[in-house]
Amino acid sequence: MLGALFQRLRFFLARLDHDAELSARYSERHFSLYAKLAFISPAVTYVDYLVSTPYWDTFIIRSLAIPVCLPALFYHKFNANCRTYFHLYFVVAATFVFPFSYGLMLTMNAAHAPPDSEIDILWILQYFIALFVFFQVLYTRLLASTLWVPATLLALTPLLFANHPNISELERVLLYPFAAYLTAVGLGILTNRQSDILDTEKLKAASAIGANLAHELRTPLASIGALSGGVERLLPPIVDGYAKAKEAGLVEEPLRNSQVETLRDALVTIQGEVGYSNTIIDMLLVNTADKPSEQPDLESLSAKSCIQEAIGRYPFNNAKERSLIRVKIEEDFTVNAPRLLIVHVLFNLIKNALQYVQRSKNAYVEIRTESTRTSRKIIIHDNGPGIPAHDQPHIFDRFFTTNRTGQGAGIGLSFCKMVMDSIGGDITCDTVEGEYTTFTLVFFNV
Repeated sequence: MLGALFQRLRFFLARLDHDAELSARYSERHFSLYAKLAFISPAVTYVDYLVSTPYWDTFIIRSLAIPVCLPALFYHKFNANCRTYFHLYFVVAATFVFPFSYGLMLTMNAAHAPPDSEIDILWILQYFIALFVFFQVLYTRLLASTLWVPATLLALTPLLFANHPNISELERVLLYPFAAYLTAVGLGILTNRQSDILDTEKLKAASAIGANLAHELRTPLASIGALSGGVERLLPPIVDGYAKAKEAGLVEEPLRNSQVETLRDALVTIQGEVGYSNTIIDMLLVNTADKPSEQPDLESLSAKSCIQEAIGRYPFNNAKERSLIRVKIEEDFTVNAPRLLIVHVLFNLIKNALQYVQRSKNAYVEIRTESTRTSRKIIIHDNGPGIPAHDQPHIFDRFFTTNRTGQGAGIGLSFCKMVMDSIGGDITCDTVEGEYTTFTLVFFNV
């Protein structure tokens, strides 16, 4: 009996931990904003006095939001080891800031209100909004509901030590509007799930389109490749027969040697274009996948070989575009990762860099490696126009794109992030608008 209960408890806690990870991932793009807003929180105390009559000083509880939220400001500077338990910190911080803090302020103002007086409706509205935001921030209703209960009980705990609390006012602000508080919870859950459903449907649509395009394109590409391969195999005896006919004087309009070489080169070019087209299809299919792999097959890879393969297989538009790539392998190193996924990550970063860098004078894209005591890095740097400051927090968000409609789906960088997270690595971006952009693939030493 106890064993079964313990097993269920472990399952429940594992579910909450998983939901906490989803919540942190869901809100990761807003971490910096949350931390910055916490610095404004103490100033709201003075607004309270301007628009209402507080019966309990809220300055201390509002000020505590600053140290509680401060780690979120530096999240993107943390390495993978520091991020291991960050999701637990995140949900605890969210619980403290929203249902606990605002519940405490509501409770204590009501408890300290003079007899036969009522607190301003502002405190009820603040708690209502805090509940709504809390269920928006936490990705799953199970986790949010589980944390809301202890947060509420903790907010009520000071009443046990209060002298003559205003019971009638507590009933008015806590019990009577309880249906309204449940409404805030319901709205938070509903709008949260609606956002998730929209993103899921977008991904399904992108995957379906990608699969259909791949199916329709691979067949003619296979035919072109097979036909050109057949011609390439038959070309040597044809050329040999032509040479003998020419020696025998049977050819009235002989071809120049350069024309024969052009024919050979054309067949090689066709084979290359077929390979490049299939590479683009592979990129489309992998980028629109919901996750890189259920269990990625890790390989021991040379960083140099991955870079060389990515550049060698990349479908450059012309020789000029290829000449923009500079490779600087200061130190080769080994990484444990799926080769196909790492190559496709590099494809995405090269594609983005080439798309923007060509607008600059003396344009170039530099790919280099670096090693430190704790990590190994592949760095893709370009001297393009950089990323606007207002776009920088969102560049790894799925479906976020700065391109015009039809010119980008907003899944490339989110795919890169997904791959690096799946292998225990990281991807970072350093950019200055008007100067440069640098993406860094980080492989942490085990």
